This record gives sequence, C-alpha cells and structure tokens, in this order.
Amino acid sequence: MEFIPRRLQFPLNETYWAFGDGSETAGGVFYGLVLLPESSIAQAETVIKHIKRSYGGNEDAPVHCRELFNDKARKKSAWSHLTHNQAFSLCGDILRETARFSPKHLIGYMLRESYPKRMRLVGKNGHPDLVHAVDSKWLTLWAYFRIAALLDPAEIIKPADVPRPQNCPGWQILIRRTERGMRVRKLFLDREQTKVRWFSKTLQWTSMAKDLVIEGPSGKSNLPVQPSSLDKNPLIEVADIFAYSFGRQLLKEPMPYPNVVTEVHVEVLSRSGDELVFGGKARYSLLHTSHNNDCSFDSADGLR
Repeated sequence: MEFIPRRLQFPLNETYWAFGDGSETAGGVFYGLVLLPESSIAQAETVIKHIKRSYGGNEDAPVHCRELFNDKARKKSAWSHLTHNQAFSLCGDILRETARFSPKHLIGYMLRESYPKRMRLVGKNGHPDLVHAVDSKWLTLWAYFRIAALLDPAEIIKPADVPRPQNCPGWQILIRRTERGMRVRKLFLDREQTKVRWFSKTLQWTSMAKDLVIEGPSGKSNLPVQPSSLDKNPLIEVADIFAYSFGRQLLKEPMPYPNVVTEVHVEVLSRSGDELVFGGKARYSLLHTSHNNDCSFDSADGLR
C-alpha cells in the first residue's frame, strides 16, 4: 500500500459526503477525511457490506483498525474468526474497492516533536488572556479544523440557527476563505465518545468540531456535521482505515495492503515554541492551509 502526498486540485462541480476519523501513534496525531461523491454513496455502502460478508462477518459489524490489528482485542470482537493477515486483507479490500468511486482523501497531522505545551487565547474587549494546557485530543481537533477548512457546505447553515451546548467555551473557530472549497452535503465524524478538557469542564470532541464556522463568498456557515445519535454510516470505517494506515506509513511502518495506491492531500500542522497564540496580532499559522484561508477566534464579547 502506498499513500502519495499531493496538493490536490479540488473539483468544484461535485457534491460529496465526507467521513472523518482520527488516529494517534507514537509519532503524532492525525485526522483524515474521505470524501465520496454523493451519487456513489448507496453503491459504496453495498460494496462494503458485501466485503464484510465475504470475510464471514455480519454486514453491520464495525471495522476499527485499533481493534482489528490487536490480537487480544480482535478475539473479543465480531472479527474473532480472522487471523492477523486476514484482518489486513479485509481493510485492504475496503480501501481498494471504494477507490473505484473516485474518493478524495485529505489528512491533517502534527508530529510529536512539534507538540506545543499550551495555548494562549488573547482576550478581547478588556478580557484577560486565557492559557490552557494542550493534549493530544486538542491537537487532533486542530488537525480536523485544518482540513475541514477546505470544505464548503452544500447549503448554508447559519451559525445563529445552531444552538451551542451551554458548557462550550465563549469562542468559536472562524475560517475565512476567499477560494471555494469542496462542497459537502453531509459530514460524519467518528469521535463521539472522546472528551476534551477545558479548565474544569469536559466537552464532547464532536461538539467542539461542530462549532467550526466557515466564512466564504456566501456568508458564514457551519458545516453539515450529522448528529451522533443517528446510526453510524458504514462508510466512516473507510476514514478509520485511512487515518490509521497513513499514520503508520509516516512512521515507515506501511500496512501490507497489496495493490492499493492513493493520492492524499496533506496539511502539516507546525508550531513555533511551546505556546500557541491565537488572537491579537498572532498569525494563526497552525490552521493556515495551502488554499488561502485565514483563521481567528470569533466571540461577541471577548474570550471568557
């Protein structure tokens, strides 16, 4: 298997469903998005169900790489009948067969040697700065923001129409972009159980991810993140395999999937020093992409 980094030229006349998942290795944090054309979704779902049945599994049995490639965990899963090599083959077949639907693969990542220790949010309107420790869950969130910044909602979702959880911070990430992005109808994120620490609060990772605001020529909009209460779409497992496998390739531990070659749009998060500074005159380089966007914290009454 080989993932080839590319600066992809995004087709703007296609509408996609996007599927995202994160991964963490000894080398860093990763968040991947797999975009499939809307017209191919039903067929792609059918293909994955067929592959699962061909490996002796139920079509609804979840595929999680961390479970599949850990022998003890796999023995307690719906795939206990598979050998280690068969588990690799299952994931390789899913990547290879969905590739015929012309998916787009995007990934954002930060290497462990680049990890900052804390972030500083510069206060507005007389509010003091906020300084908070940074862990891998925050960094995975930044990686998601970095690649989600390349998406446009197929239909505007006004931020004012989306209720925010009461315990969310009093700020939002706002991405300003002059170029059009890849148009998405639905966005599925698979980190429902992950929590993010914000001082004394514990926040759902997906609640923070949903808070992202994209500002383009048509105005401000949230992305169409689907409620986690819905049944999980099986195509999100493609994102699980992609993010997990890309991280291993970067560590020079490529997965043994034969005849799988995929072009990937890569965004690398970098930092300068131990502290990330957002707001004021900071340049937000952590979230700048190669497609001309700007990032800020947006708050009506300053950071609190």
